[in-house]
Amino acid sequence: MVSDGRAVAQTAHVADIMQLVDRMEELITSGMRVPLSNRIMVEEEEFLSIIDQLRLSVPQEIKQARRVVQERQQIIGTAQDEAAKILSVAKERAEYLMNEQGLINEAKSRSEEILRQAKDGSKRSMGEVDVYALQILTQLEQTLQQNLQQIQQAKSVVGR
Repeated sequence: MVSDGRAVAQTAHVADIMQLVDRMEELITSGMRVPLSNRIMVEEEEFLSIIDQLRLSVPQEIKQARRVVQERQQIIGTAQDEAAKILSVAKERAEYLMNEQGLINEAKSRSEEILRQAKDGSKRSMGEVDVYALQILTQLEQTLQQNLQQIQQAKSVVGR
């Protein structure tokens, strides 16, 4: 059965473990020495009270440590999930750009073929229609080159 002093210790505020150890050390250093021995006499009630407070504090400290570990694991899990999402988005973007690069190369080769044909046609006849077609194809080529440069820049950003 717990004595009255020990019951009060259980209902008192749970003290920090280091403070309780300091109090225990203080109690021992202020205790009376037993003559002709290395023993020290201390106040039993006060010493038992400190032990009871330690018993109450240790589970609190363990609970707090477990809580910190759980929070840490949640943070790590969230970070890993976020990293996986970022990698997934980057892979999708890279695949998109690679597919787009293939389309652009095809469009470029087609436009070069059309441009060549238009140049051949313009040599044969320098009529207004041929001149207009040449201007449009040149603009198309410039636009495709600009798009190609933008894709190459995006590829270099993704490739880092």
